[in-house]
Amino acid sequence: MSLLNAYSYEVALQWTGRRAGHATAADFPVLEISAPPEFSGEPGKWTPEHLLVASVASCLMTTFLAIASLSRFDVIAYRSNAVARLEKVPGEGYRFTEIVLTPVIAVQPADREKAEKALRQAEKHCFISNSLRTTVQVEPQFLVAALEPTR
Repeated sequence: MSLLNAYSYEVALQWTGRRAGHATAADFPVLEISAPPEFSGEPGKWTPEHLLVASVASCLMTTFLAIASLSRFDVIAYRSNAVARLEKVPGEGYRFTEIVLTPVIAVQPADREKAEKALRQAEKHCFISNSLRTTVQVEPQFLVAALEPTR
């Protein structure tokens, strides 16, 4: 696979009333979005804030999995929580000041060092977190287990 120097990603947005809308992209399911309830949005819908945090967390995961594949070791399991802090910054208004990712990664005992190295590389090369002004901290936990990998 040959990589290009640039890529484009297109999303269409349709306002549906109040502070809500639908986001669509070719061949993707419709995503209902809203401002968060604390900013007069509708509860139970994805918010730009949640989508940003999910983007950072999923970018780290997919980058790690790509590096693991290239490094030829199996990931048995990967799960992660992500917490972002949105705060009012004097002279700037609200902005994210910190995102903390806590992945829990299970690998074979012989692959732990490879997994740690792959995660460090994933942190360095995650497109989404590299595009943000906020601090992204990764606080991993590695589990070793002799189980069959899930993909």
